[in-house]
Amino acid sequence: MSAPSEKNLSETLFNKVQPHKIRETSTISNSGAPFPCEPQEQYLIDGLCTASWFRILRRAFWIWQGANPIEVEEILARIATSDGERSNPRQLDTVQGFVPGNWSYEWSQLAGEHNRKAKEAEEAGQQRTARKEYFLAARYYSIASYPFLKGDELAEQAQVQANLAYRDGGRFLPVPLKELKVPFRGKEIKGYLHLPNDDHPVPLVMVTGAIDSSQLDFIRLFEKVLAPLGIGMLSLDLPGCGYSSHWPLVQDSSRLHQAVLQYLKDVPWVDDQRIGMIGFRLGGNVAVRLSYLEQLRLKAVVCIGPGMHNYFTDPTQFALSPPMMRACLANRLNMDAADWDGLQKSCQVFSLKRQGLAGVSKTRVPILSIGHRRDFICPESDIRMLASSSLNGKAVVLDKEPVKEQMNRMLSEIGEWLRLHFNL
Repeated sequence: MSAPSEKNLSETLFNKVQPHKIRETSTISNSGAPFPCEPQEQYLIDGLCTASWFRILRRAFWIWQGANPIEVEEILARIATSDGERSNPRQLDTVQGFVPGNWSYEWSQLAGEHNRKAKEAEEAGQQRTARKEYFLAARYYSIASYPFLKGDELAEQAQVQANLAYRDGGRFLPVPLKELKVPFRGKEIKGYLHLPNDDHPVPLVMVTGAIDSSQLDFIRLFEKVLAPLGIGMLSLDLPGCGYSSHWPLVQDSSRLHQAVLQYLKDVPWVDDQRIGMIGFRLGGNVAVRLSYLEQLRLKAVVCIGPGMHNYFTDPTQFALSPPMMRACLANRLNMDAADWDGLQKSCQVFSLKRQGLAGVSKTRVPILSIGHRRDFICPESDIRMLASSSLNGKAVVLDKEPVKEQMNRMLSEIGEWLRLHFNL
């Protein structure tokens, strides 16, 4: 019997979700009224928040990650012009149900088209085209899942397909993609291991993103920066996210990464004397915490726009959080965003300064701290405080637009930092 078509696979997965039970993303982890909309646009180092969208739009990053800019704009236009019923009439991406105009529906349809092209290319023996199309399908399925909230059934189904497509594309990498499964407290921590070669142990960086990202987000970082330097990459999810959703986000946010770091000494492809970590947003917070706990095992750390202190401890700064970020924080902590005061108090434990780490004591691990001058999550004071918390730290404060130029500089700085501290 032949394998089911991509269309049939999509129908099988999404039809398991009963339409009358589907919860629209913006209503998850929020029992109250629709999130208030900020009257002005809010620029972040990693995207744009506007009053008319629940989600933070990350066009530049999606395109850098491989998305087609024309297709991105076409999908956003379909969502914006939909006449479907919305959970919040003021926010364009809140169309209810798996129907045209719904965020997950539109991105999943596009992803399915590219998955079909990938299978056709594979059958024709066109491996390079198949790899490109599989990874593009994974990118769009992942955007369909964004911002990856637990309990968002449509997003969870899309993420299943994103991982399937990612693994399919990984078969055609120069060194086929490997999956690492690390035993931890009766469960497994899962990560994707990318290697520049597998004939000798290589330096490795663990890479983790924000509370609203996935471990599928970093293939371009590996291809453009790490692989050319001969460095491997292990992508991991934050606690409360993706493959790590079994564990809630708590003050000991680095416990999963610490277990993985200790496990890596027994992985034959890894040079355990040259292991580092790159963290984006809260992933950067985890990386810094780990740099204090594992000063003998970590060779270098890179943090990009991490929440360090001010954001978690200053209620005024915390209140600037856009709707999607509020939902993500509540979701990862198993809380309700309607209890905003309670959420703010719970998040204070993530201040590394209050933990007696960054800004209080110093670590021997070299830390590269990168951020944007006008980013409210990681203001310039936090960027510099983080760099000064390392005996060999460096601060890079960005102050220009557009994001594309910022990305190029960040990638250059990351490459040079790892080259220096891995002795490449």
